[in-house]
Amino acid sequence: MITTRRRPRGRALRCTLCGQEILPGEEYWACSGQLACGACLPELARRELAPCREVRGKERAL
Repeated sequence: MITTRRRPRGRALRCTLCGQEILPGEEYWACSGQLACGACLPELARRELAPCREVRGKERAL
């Protein structure tokens, strides 16, 4: 059984990164306790994938 947590009606849903309200019908992303609007999705992805980041010529040895 899949359960979802719903926010009480009347409470604004806001992007964690920019604070913009996410309106009904707008898509958003929830990841690691953060919410991101469409405009902030690239920044959220950059933060979440930071541990995977490499720089050509400076790769970490495994």
